[in-house]
Amino acid sequence: MTLHDLIAADAVTVFTSTDDFAEVITYYPHRYYGEAARDPRSIKAVVFREQIQVLTQDGDTVAPVWQIHVANHATLGITSEELDLGGDQLEFPPRDGKPAETRTITQLIGQDHGMLILECR
Repeated sequence: MTLHDLIAADAVTVFTSTDDFAEVITYYPHRYYGEAARDPRSIKAVVFREQIQVLTQDGDTVAPVWQIHVANHATLGITSEELDLGGDQLEFPPRDGKPAETRTITQLIGQDHGMLILECR
């Protein structure tokens, strides 16, 4: 087994383990007109909740931002090839104890062979 294979396997079995910090969320791939529907799927992810980002220089406008870590995997996570920034959405509780809400994936913060780090708003 290569290092590449080990990194990819660890992303699925270690980092997105629901026995630890990961949880099950729903991924909604964007559908373009004329394109066959891509079904939503349940994936495991680590959700960093409601960080605040300042949107203006004077600091008057702030918005909540969520950082989501998912496996770079076609069925157990999201692959970087299929990712559609601004179109794809994730559904998860915005805070512990709250009902799930749908948020748009706005940015790919980082990636490697095993994981994607996504920003949602």
